[in-house]
Amino acid sequence: MSKINIDLNKLNSAINKAFDVVVEVQREAFQNAIASDIWEWPRETLRQNGDLVGSPRSILDSEELYNSLVIARTANAAEYTWESDHAAIAHDGATTKNGTELPARPWTKVGLEECDAVGVMQQQLNKLL
Repeated sequence: MSKINIDLNKLNSAINKAFDVVVEVQREAFQNAIASDIWEWPRETLRQNGDLVGSPRSILDSEELYNSLVIARTANAAEYTWESDHAAIAHDGATTKNGTELPARPWTKVGLEECDAVGVMQQQLNKLL
């Protein structure tokens, strides 16, 4: 029987590099969902930047939400958090005190649907190993 040597340092390095790529590709998918004109809105709005927008629209506006993304990366996990004050309301929707409905725009769901993280990981491992 032949002996197989596995270089665990090389294997771990390849996994980490591949995961770094997956984290970035998933980040792009989430941010693209925010920037895409796919979100339904029940009325026209005058944005802070002066644009009058209808529906469908992006949820960029001042780009505060887009620019508030923080990624916490560990060896085997990545947590994406949007730290703007209105991130939860934009994502999950809300009802204001006067009864106005603000629809949910779940960009994380869209980003997850648009990104084949497993496929990207496999592709990267195939390149590196």
